[in-house]
Amino acid sequence: MPKIKFEKTLLVGSGKITWYMKAERWAKKQRFPISFLLLGIIDYLKKWWIDVKIYNTMKDVDRQTDELLHSWKEPERRPNIVEEGVFGDEGWSIEISNPVVERGTSATSTGMVTGSDASGLQEDEGDQGTT
Repeated sequence: MPKIKFEKTLLVGSGKITWYMKAERWAKKQRFPISFLLLGIIDYLKKWWIDVKIYNTMKDVDRQTDELLHSWKEPERRPNIVEEGVFGDEGWSIEISNPVVERGTSATSTGMVTGSDASGLQEDEGDQGTT
């Protein structure tokens, strides 16, 4: 009867099989003098790779920090609000322009319209019970 071999792998940490895990598994299957040398080289490369990965991550964090600080130093752009007249009067109007999204269009101006006649609406809708 043929001998069946299988491997059981326990993943510690992130749960991903990394290149150095594969390389260590492969090196352990080699003959003694070669496996010993390969495991030493793989261990050295693993430490070097982790150091480089930490350096690159810290460099990326520094870059993101600089971008955040630069965005905070930019002058705050608030929308320009111009109100004419008194709120509630017939001649009241408001004009809002935002310099962040300005696309060369003219600013819009709105005026307040006169109030509606509620009794006229009720008669139009046929609701005769509240008059």
